[in-house]
Amino acid sequence: MSKPIDILGRSFRLIFAEPGRTLKVIAPGVALVAVATAFLFGSLANMSDNDLTPPEPVSWPLVVVAIIVGLLGAMVFAIFWHRHALLEGDQREDVMRPTSAIYGAYFKCALIVGFVFFVVALLGSIATGFVVAILAAATGPVGAVISIILFLVLAIVLSWVLLRISLILPAAATGHIMTYSESWEATRASSRDIFWTAVLLGVINVVLEQLAQGLILAVPNLAIFFAVLQGLLQSLIYVSVLSTLYGHLVQGRPLT
Repeated sequence: MSKPIDILGRSFRLIFAEPGRTLKVIAPGVALVAVATAFLFGSLANMSDNDLTPPEPVSWPLVVVAIIVGLLGAMVFAIFWHRHALLEGDQREDVMRPTSAIYGAYFKCALIVGFVFFVVALLGSIATGFVVAILAAATGPVGAVISIILFLVLAIVLSWVLLRISLILPAAATGHIMTYSESWEATRASSRDIFWTAVLLGVINVVLEQLAQGLILAVPNLAIFFAVLQGLLQSLIYVSVLSTLYGHLVQGRPLT
């Protein structure tokens, strides 16, 4: 269990060792996502808290712009962070100046990861749902408890799969070519450690969600701020873990 803790420890050191540098690196991506959010809210009608009617888009072109800007912001956020974590020496000066080829390669890799994950998640959900249906019919209330456990296990397994195939993302961000099968092979020897890393990430996400919910209940006027902060921290931790895994397993960097 020590290695997963070392992976998370290294990831958190990347985030908090130089807070000023961290803010500088993530600021462009965060700004783009904020602009996209503003566009999205600006395109919706019927946003009253007392109105149960779902909001409807006022301007579909604005919705499309919001989606494009949001996706670009997410890419900038991840690419800048991977480059900050993995480039060294003179290359670090180019962290915030990736070429269009880098963006293109990263977008392509993100599509591949998304497709593979979707297929695995779909098959896993169908299989789990089938088992859950049988248990619910056969064991009643006990089956309901088992069902919850099975879906939690499925979520952890899916997170484990995502971590193992996603090394192609930091590779693309730093200008290297890697296939998802090569990523899977590169993580094979550390698959057990990555599994427990996925478990710890799940625990961290639950803690962050509970903290955010508590803060939202305490200060409801800042609900959007706390929700965005929660998403930002979860995203930053995840991309930092990917950077750490790539640096350790592909570049041969020590975790401590």
